[in-house]
Amino acid sequence: MRFPFLDQLRTLAILWMIIFHTAYDLKMLGFVDWNFSSGFWYAFPRIIAFTFLFCVGISLHLTHHKKINWYSLRQRSLKLGSTAFIISLVTYFIYPNYWIYFGTLHCIFLGSLLGAPLVRRRKLAGLIFVVILFGQYVLNFDIEWVSALLKRPSMDFIPIYPWFWTILLGILLAPYLLKIFPQQKWTKMSWIQWPSQHSLKIYLAHQPIIFGILWLIKGFV
Repeated sequence: MRFPFLDQLRTLAILWMIIFHTAYDLKMLGFVDWNFSSGFWYAFPRIIAFTFLFCVGISLHLTHHKKINWYSLRQRSLKLGSTAFIISLVTYFIYPNYWIYFGTLHCIFLGSLLGAPLVRRRKLAGLIFVVILFGQYVLNFDIEWVSALLKRPSMDFIPIYPWFWTILLGILLAPYLLKIFPQQKWTKMSWIQWPSQHSLKIYLAHQPIIFGILWLIKGFV
């Protein structure tokens, strides 16, 4: 059984991600002079991160709402954790001043481990959700000390605080979304389902491909 709403939302996030990284690479290679520190291009990647993490929360509910599927959690955690480590290692050597020490994939990895036990503890999940939002947006309790501690910026910094609230939101809303957009059995893999099913592979492969194509184009113009 598949949840079409989840596949559609994750595929949309993948499309947005490809658009953003294409724009970012155009900037890096000097094709355009867009400002990525404010306005649309500042907000856009945060909308993308929100969508991916919200999908994580929905997926956690689908997998663990009856009981924690430890096998699935272990296998997923090994894959996400090892991939996040590789991303940190590679970016450290290629971009030592901007390496990814805790990016989107790291947040998904840790958020999944923290979120899975909360799927069946909805009151606790709701309480943590409220505490994070209150702490971040009312008390202005930030996590800038992480950046200060490492004394370096990052190409992709999505800290578990406060972004964990987005995963919790997905967990909390998933039962209601299932009533509005029920699960269904796919007779064959649709074009919407395929990117959703291969989101990690696309996440890892799209940026080198896009940058490589644009780099080749730049060499000829």
